[in-house]
Amino acid sequence: MIEPKQHRLPWRQRLSFRRDLGNRLNVLRAGVMGANDGIISTAGIVMGVAGANMSATALMLAGVSAMISGALSMGGGEYMSVSAQRDLQDSICQKEQDQLKNDKDASFQGMYQHYLAKGYAAENAAAMAHSIVDNEDIATILAEKFQIKLNKLLNPWLAAGADFFAFILGALLPLLCITLIPNPYKVSVTMAAVVVCLFGTGYTSARLSRVPARKGALRNMI
Repeated sequence: MIEPKQHRLPWRQRLSFRRDLGNRLNVLRAGVMGANDGIISTAGIVMGVAGANMSATALMLAGVSAMISGALSMGGGEYMSVSAQRDLQDSICQKEQDQLKNDKDASFQGMYQHYLAKGYAAENAAAMAHSIVDNEDIATILAEKFQIKLNKLLNPWLAAGADFFAFILGALLPLLCITLIPNPYKVSVTMAAVVVCLFGTGYTSARLSRVPARKGALRNMI
């Protein structure tokens, strides 16, 4: 039987917030969603106000108010959403850590049944489960059973920041168009700017995801 490794740090002390693939995808998702919301919602508000023939100052105030409140709402909502996912990951990590420390038989059975379900022979499944449990390898347990990597848990601040700033960036162009373009071209130019912006966010997200850029851009624009 393999001797347990000594001086292993508790799982909480071994966490880091490195931007792994999971966090990068989460940030990309939040950024695209925030930018699209900023473009469409801000454009909708300022075009509605423009339809009421209000002054340029009123248009600017309405647009800035929509931009700030929308960015705060999107960033806060994203933080709460990803925090809930992170809390679930933390809960699973803590539960598995406690079980590995206090009930090794249950941990062994859990891994043994997991490997049996994956199609391993009973002898191989038992040997692998024994090795993991004897070494108190909580990282392997979490990765195998829950696809959770200890040093790559979701970071809600990254997603919230991406959503917040992407919303502001998305809102800027329609806001500037509706404010600076003279009548009677305000609404038409703003609508054209919205289409161009949506094409741009779709293109950017597709390139970052390494998928066909034209398809992603047209899908987002439509």
